[in-house]
Amino acid sequence: MYDRSQEKQKQGGLGPLILMVGPSGSGKDSLLDYARECLKDDPRVLFVRRCITREKDDPNEDHQSMSLAAFQKAEMAGDFVISWGAHGLRYGLPVSMLDHLEKGGVAIANGSRKTIPVLKDRFSNFKVINLTVEPHILASRLASRGRETAEEIEKRLARTKSLAREELFGDETVHLDNSGELATAGKALVELILSSIDQ
Repeated sequence: MYDRSQEKQKQGGLGPLILMVGPSGSGKDSLLDYARECLKDDPRVLFVRRCITREKDDPNEDHQSMSLAAFQKAEMAGDFVISWGAHGLRYGLPVSMLDHLEKGGVAIANGSRKTIPVLKDRFSNFKVINLTVEPHILASRLASRGRETAEEIEKRLARTKSLAREELFGDETVHLDNSGELATAGKALVELILSSIDQ
């Protein structure tokens, strides 16, 4: 992990960092795409493009594809604000986003619930948007993607229920329901982003 953000905190802080989290199938990428289109002309908002050790074969997520070797080299060079592993892949948020935060802008990133404690400790101006979806709707979305078996989907749903009981979320968290129309949650997300700038 890189400590440039910690040093900047001592110098007076950064603009708000928003981490969007939620179970697979909750619609994180779709909501981020919606908000990105709405706010494309607002220079105060940065949608962070995370790095993943996965081929860029998923049209639903805009990410920087890296080989594992390149990713590990970047980690050692301090090129990530934070990095983590999940489902056999490595993920990282690029340190370049600090340039935007240092200017007082807001950065929003698709992240992992497991990184919340670390980021909360390092960024005083830190917010979490936790996407929630009704279980039967989430199951239907996962099934429609065709990536997993019914058994794998059941395991995902069980893990989501288990995580919901964990004390991961504090006062920095807004729980956003994305069980309905994309535009409904999308408009709410845009408002949350804009309100974080004005605070």
